[in-house]
Amino acid sequence: MLSSLSSRHQSLDCSDARGLNTFYGDGVVVRTASDALHGLFAVEVVDLRVKEHWDAFFLQLPDGSFRTGWSRQCAGASNEPVDWLEAVAHFTLGEEVQPHVQPDFIALVAALSNEAAVPVVTTDAPARAALADEAQTLRETAARQAAQLRILKAGLVDASSRQELAPMATEYTRLDQVGQWAAENADRIIVLPRVVSECRKSQYDNPTLFYQALELLAVTYRDVRMNNQPRERLIEHATELGLSIGGSVEPSRATEDYFFRWDRRRCFLDQHLGRGNSREPRHCLRLYFYWAESLQMVILGAGPSHLGNSMS
Repeated sequence: MLSSLSSRHQSLDCSDARGLNTFYGDGVVVRTASDALHGLFAVEVVDLRVKEHWDAFFLQLPDGSFRTGWSRQCAGASNEPVDWLEAVAHFTLGEEVQPHVQPDFIALVAALSNEAAVPVVTTDAPARAALADEAQTLRETAARQAAQLRILKAGLVDASSRQELAPMATEYTRLDQVGQWAAENADRIIVLPRVVSECRKSQYDNPTLFYQALELLAVTYRDVRMNNQPRERLIEHATELGLSIGGSVEPSRATEDYFFRWDRRRCFLDQHLGRGNSREPRHCLRLYFYWAESLQMVILGAGPSHLGNSMS
């Protein structure tokens, strides 16, 4: 990597000296942190000529394998730095890993110079906390499903005791039960934790219709998207419940509430199901959702209240 930098910046005279080093060239500053004994190399480059800043690292893990990564801030497209690409050209890169905290140059230098744990403070702490809550909810969902599966398997082994072992059906009459409903139906629809949280404090006064709308999304809408039922059946089902179904808003008018992260992607709640034109939260129902093609099911991302937009 240093050879690549030196060849592209003739005024630079980089060396692979151990420790922390700073090299200056015409309009470019390169800082390195190197510790061959512990298998660490990190570099930070500030190039004023093209108005970009990037860093990269190579780190040997305890099992002998290596981890590498990069980050880049610039005026144009944030593609991989050319010098990093040349450095990894002779390696076989494995699966991409999303770290809890991006190990940038400063963090790696701190770890290199301090044997104790290094505290890292980031400005996206709320987003990370929300992701942690979502992960915990998914783990709880998996645990409940595993328990239910064990009950069903036991019932298949002993048919005579199936009725005794089967879980009792729950009657859902309150919005604060949405979390339990979501866990029991996670194989048909995904309800994001923020919807469960919103339902706990919602003033909507028709929980029965809310759960009927969930069933429509979990069964009828899903069947139509999977070509198991005609689209006319979806319209018919929605009409029977007095619900309208269609697109939400144009992405250019959408607020941040219309977006969510799923499977390392930023997704847009482009569909909605609802009843009522009143903005009174007791009488207006809105469910905003997204069809996840890879999962073949709906992801419910907002509701039961109306979401605003840039024109609201």
